Amino acid sequence: MNVMFSSMEYDFHTLVKVAEMAGLAGVISFHQAGDDYLVTFPDCKDAAKMVADFRMRLRGLENNIWNY
Repeated sequence: MNVMFSSMEYDFHTLVKVAEMAGLAGVISFHQAGDDYLVTFPDCKDAAKMVADFRMRLRGLENNIWNY
């Protein structure tokens, strides 16, 4: 499963940090797609759940940064 993330919203280092926090470092891969980032999740039955968790952690990190 591939998910596109805009470089206007997130930088590469944030995506990598969230992958580490989610325990997905080495499981998902990152690709430059023009100015944006394409994140590839493994093709498995839990892929949608992994993507949802990843997005939730991104929002959580964003909220924590903006709250302080």
